[in-house]
Amino acid sequence: MENVERFIDQLIDEKGYTNIDDEVRAQLKADMTQRLMTQIDRAAIDALPEDKAIELADKMDDENFTDTQIADFMTNSGVDLQNVALETMLQFRLLYIGDVQTEAVDEEQGANENEQ
Repeated sequence: MENVERFIDQLIDEKGYTNIDDEVRAQLKADMTQRLMTQIDRAAIDALPEDKAIELADKMDDENFTDTQIADFMTNSGVDLQNVALETMLQFRLLYIGDVQTEAVDEEQGANENEQ
């Protein structure tokens, strides 16, 4: 979770939100963290083989199936959870920040057009 917090802090800074109120930043960070974690969870479930997805759905119907048991199930599912998380974080960054290289080129082209 510490890596996710650092990642979110970095995104907020890269977006240029460096001079916002601490309370606003904390709320923004919490909202972004929740969205990212939801996307990672969804991507991990989507990566499950069909038989494991059905098994997980059955287990989720059991109100006694704990968060720890869910984590253990996912860890033992055969899905490369680290890779799923990394790919999801990269997609999240692209959506939040955009393509930084493309934006820089667009800004440079706009500046050149204004000079002409």
